[in-house]
Amino acid sequence: MRWSTENLPPTQHFEQWREACRRHVYALSPERRGRGHFQGSISRHEQDELDVTDIRCDGHLVRRSQRDIDEQPGDTYYIYLQGRGRVWFEQQGLRCVLESGDMVIADPNIPFSTGTDQLFDFRLWRVQRRRLQARLRLGSTGLAMHRIEKTQAERELIANWLDVLLHQHEGLAPPNAEIALDTLHRLVASVIDQAAPPQEPVRRARRRALLARVQREVTRRAAEMDLTPERMASAFGMSLRALHQLFALSGLSFQEFLTKARLERAQALLRAPECGHLSTAEIGFEAGFAEVSTFYRRFRQRHGMTPGEWRVGTASEADMPTR
Repeated sequence: MRWSTENLPPTQHFEQWREACRRHVYALSPERRGRGHFQGSISRHEQDELDVTDIRCDGHLVRRSQRDIDEQPGDTYYIYLQGRGRVWFEQQGLRCVLESGDMVIADPNIPFSTGTDQLFDFRLWRVQRRRLQARLRLGSTGLAMHRIEKTQAERELIANWLDVLLHQHEGLAPPNAEIALDTLHRLVASVIDQAAPPQEPVRRARRRALLARVQREVTRRAAEMDLTPERMASAFGMSLRALHQLFALSGLSFQEFLTKARLERAQALLRAPECGHLSTAEIGFEAGFAEVSTFYRRFRQRHGMTPGEWRVGTASEADMPTR
């Protein structure tokens, strides 16, 4: 089966893409900003239990919500193999970024989201749920999303076996085809079972370490007036929702932390002798505030005085003789 936007009216490309995904992939809820150019193609091969789909399309956001799952539950698990470019995945609070050659094994009956600003370019293998589940030791949360990096030997083994099945399946006698499929499910199950889910304290430590990395980057880029949660989420390969959840660990929202970082930068500039020629408004701009009124208001809320009053007070303290 081959499907493409190529011969469709441009205004219908994305809407038709939504429907094609529901018919040939899974029930999904693609989202896209704007109404500009969009191209996409789907190529699918099915034979007995062998099901492989190649997808190429312009970048956008994709969700599989609980409503999508209820409307069209899947009877498979999927193996996602990244082609060109870079995408992010989020499922059950787990996040990962896939580079070219990386692989993910996951359950389509657990809500997930994925997206890229570049191109979606991947191969999706569907394996029978009943076969794989019989070989897995699953907890109450089901099959957690499992990433296999391209450098891992297991990834190469699974990818090679999948390719052999794709190109040799038609020539195999039924008993041998059954053995080949069973071997695939054993390989995948063994890789998943090797990856025990991290204990909760470890998970929290990893999230706090990630939060610290993001906060350092926000502080470093605080002077950029156009710094937004969306840009920062994209820089770290996570969804906007995941970014906000991460900042919730600190007790400050993204915007509150960014404002704090800008005010601290403004304080440093107001104290710096080499910035004495700058007005307080110019200091605000240098610190990353796009509006002078916002700078003055936030500064007064934090210090109980205007930037100018704070600067004078700081200078007076510096001039006081030491004992």
